Amino acid sequence: MRPARLAAVGLLLAGAAPAAEDPLAARPAFSKPEQPARAPARCEELRGQAAGVPDGEDRIDLALTGALTLVRTDGALWYLIACTAPDIRVMCVTYDSNGMKAGDRVLLRGAYNRVDADHVALDPCLATPIGASPQP
Repeated sequence: MRPARLAAVGLLLAGAAPAAEDPLAARPAFSKPEQPARAPARCEELRGQAAGVPDGEDRIDLALTGALTLVRTDGALWYLIACTAPDIRVMCVTYDSNGMKAGDRVLLRGAYNRVDADHVALDPCLATPIGASPQP
């Protein structure tokens, strides 16, 4: 192999190593904190993408699209729930419902916290109705 070609192969392999070590590389709905996801997951895709996501001290964000199944407040915070069994249920903890109600299709984005095998909390979380301009 020519030296130039060998050097190019070496550069490609060196560049591939960090991507292979990135636990979010094959999970387009997950991202580093405050970074946009490559593509939000749908409810039925979340369980597969969430399998093996590291549980640790470093924040990981999740973006999800789905229909709200429940909207509740405790007077200070709002709890927006999306997805139903057998999919993972997702709770978005936010400061305002923005008039959203059960049945509305939304984009939820926030800090991923796995509660158990069937529940995720996004706290803090931003919720945007599908079709609305995204929040900054």
